[in-house]
Amino acid sequence: MEFVCRVGTPAGEVVERTFSAPSETALRAELEQQGFYLFGVRRGLLAAGLRAGRRRVPRPTLMVFGQELAALLKAGLPLVQSLDVMLERQREGVFRRSLTTVRDKVKSGVALSDAFAAEGELYPPIFAASLTAGERSGNLETVLRRFVQYVRLNESLKRKAIASATYPILLLTTMSVLVVVLMVYVIPQFESFYEGLGARLPLLTRVLIAVAGGVADYIVWIVLGLGLGIAAAFAWYRQEGSGLSLDRWLLRIPYVGSLMRMYASSQLARTLSTLLAGGLPLLNALETAAASVGNRAMAAAVTRAAPLIREGKSLTTALESTGMMEGLTLEMVKVGEQTGALGEMLNAVAEFYDEDLDARMATLLALVEPLMLMLMAVIVAVMVLALYLPLFEAIATIQQRGA
Repeated sequence: MEFVCRVGTPAGEVVERTFSAPSETALRAELEQQGFYLFGVRRGLLAAGLRAGRRRVPRPTLMVFGQELAALLKAGLPLVQSLDVMLERQREGVFRRSLTTVRDKVKSGVALSDAFAAEGELYPPIFAASLTAGERSGNLETVLRRFVQYVRLNESLKRKAIASATYPILLLTTMSVLVVVLMVYVIPQFESFYEGLGARLPLLTRVLIAVAGGVADYIVWIVLGLGLGIAAAFAWYRQEGSGLSLDRWLLRIPYVGSLMRMYASSQLARTLSTLLAGGLPLLNALETAAASVGNRAMAAAVTRAAPLIREGKSLTTALESTGMMEGLTLEMVKVGEQTGALGEMLNAVAEFYDEDLDARMATLLALVEPLMLMLMAVIVAVMVLALYLPLFEAIATIQQRGA
């Protein structure tokens, strides 16, 4: 029987691979012996179905589910009955089908966390891990509310990042469209006009007309080349290890790389804080938190460091071994370990990074927006000057002759 698994490798990478085993239990035992950590598993046929038509459950849908399930459990409804109630009102197709499978497994005696974990990548790793912590502590309702708060904060941060990037992207798109229109349609009209006059054109005008002519003549090849380049980039990105290399390179970009590192550190700290507050052991919490980090280079580094916890090392030592954590983070984690308030300190780290990210993003946008406007103005001004310079020279010549 084939299973598609999302595993942490002994080298520290988080990858998706296909394994053969007689049962899921045998597969888990075999992977543990080989040094893999299993984040999610699904059967091969189900994986094909997922690739063909299913997608991940939207985070807002998952957030509402957690909030409503916590409310039903607090009201005293049994778990299976709570799932039945939520299924009656659920309209999101992917989630409804998955929740039906989960409900049926829970009815047959499977734990809620195991039922959701078996759904593979439809859900983030932290969700099943949070449910596991809630089941172990006997306080599933409280853990669900912590998970809802975690998703709400993450979604809020994502919305802020998207909103901040919208205006610069709009400016860049507008500038690109304007330049293409000038090159393909406007400048060739001026070329025909000047050819009719028979005047000798200035160097700047000749260069602009030559560039515009090249773009107009080879526009099909240019578009085809761009399309092939994008397709090649996607093909490279889908190769195993390419995403890790890309994320590692992104972290090296001046200033932007530090922002991405801060965001990944915030994700790690908040996820770890949520899992520890739910009662999950530190090693399991760290491994799950690593899988929840968006930047794969950071996730791989933390995954490689997780075994140090098993050897008896402190979380501070494990995080320091990644070489990706700032001194402030390590100091706050160390204080949290020494005072027994690790969860609170990790949450404070996440809040600090969130506030710092907001401030730095605002500063970056305050610089980028005027620079892009200036660049757009300079490009348009140079093109207009190149187009009208022959007219100015002709007018000056006529005036000199008249004098």
